[in-house]
Amino acid sequence: MVINARSQTKFNVDIKWDLLVDSIVAQTRQDFGDKTNGELAGCYIFGSVSSSDPVQTKEIDRVLDQYGSKSGLFFNFAERVSKQTSIKCSECKQPVKIRSESGVDVMLTVEMIKHSVMREHEYLAIVSSDRDFIPLLSYLRDQGQRVLHVSAGKADRDMRSLTWAQIDLSDDYPSICSIQHDGYILLTAPPYEAQVKEIIDASPVPHESIQIIDVTDRNQISDKDLIFIMKNQNMYWKDKASENSNFHQINHYSNINSFRASVSSGLLYGHIPHLILNGNCFAHFNEDSADYPWVQHCGQLTDANGHDDWQQLFARKEPRGETNDRV
Repeated sequence: MVINARSQTKFNVDIKWDLLVDSIVAQTRQDFGDKTNGELAGCYIFGSVSSSDPVQTKEIDRVLDQYGSKSGLFFNFAERVSKQTSIKCSECKQPVKIRSESGVDVMLTVEMIKHSVMREHEYLAIVSSDRDFIPLLSYLRDQGQRVLHVSAGKADRDMRSLTWAQIDLSDDYPSICSIQHDGYILLTAPPYEAQVKEIIDASPVPHESIQIIDVTDRNQISDKDLIFIMKNQNMYWKDKASENSNFHQINHYSNINSFRASVSSGLLYGHIPHLILNGNCFAHFNEDSADYPWVQHCGQLTDANGHDDWQQLFARKEPRGETNDRV
């Protein structure tokens, strides 16, 4: 299993490996029913790392600590090995040197051939769209193996022709990722300037620790990243003009430009401003509630010393005409 997360979004993301496996198994159980009933025999995850890079080694330790004890997950991280090939440019016809990494390719290839010989499975699945695996897929097909090609987008034509079936994770991908970031991310829109000020005023952290993103501004967030983070945060939207309209996710709106314009003008509303901490929704604004418009989802309201943190934001908002006087 090899995943290029950068092809899906510019956000730094952490794959939730257990949820990814659950998604693949669920689809095999649904679409490719057999006597195993979609049971997991094992998931092998390969990665390359530079041992001289402390950031990478720390990340590997974190992944192993978090997922190493999960049943059926096997991780194999090897020292990064560079390789260089030369291809001819289709336009200028001059040779172009391409640098890539071969360590992960070799490990995955060996593991799949080993399991094809053991034949203790109904299906093999490969989670990669790297065309370097085409010779491997051709070999496995000739050996009578039923290989599932799992991708988070349109499958490569040649890889599709060599595999038994394809599994598209495009819809599930945002939900099996966790956004990695420092501080807080605040998703907002022009109609909510007052609510953003509330957050800034109540914030116990420096203002520069809050990354503010206007979801209606393409210069601040691209269409692809907007769709990704909306799905990742499970955000829903509703037509403000219609009392009977239902809440919908962003993929309900076919035109992203119209969606941005509707949010900017206040025609659509959802749980925004939306404050993200450690990849999860920390709090969001709910304009349907006058007394407690801010809803907390995760995180602590107090710091390690017990001092108030975000209490001001979540305090009850006194209706007009009432006072806070106490006798």
